[in-house]
Amino acid sequence: MQGKKNEQRHQQLLKEKKQLEESRPHDIEEMRRWKHSMGKILQELELYKK
Repeated sequence: MQGKKNEQRHQQLLKEKKQLEESRPHDIEEMRRWKHSMGKILQELELYKK
């Protein structure tokens, strides 16, 4: 059961990453928030690499 939850979370993170990549802002303040969000997603995705 735990494996299925992990796979769902992994897919959710990939989806969020794709959405962020498609909506990259140009404003400096927005870019800081974007970069923070992307960093957190990428950091969590590192846990799923095998």
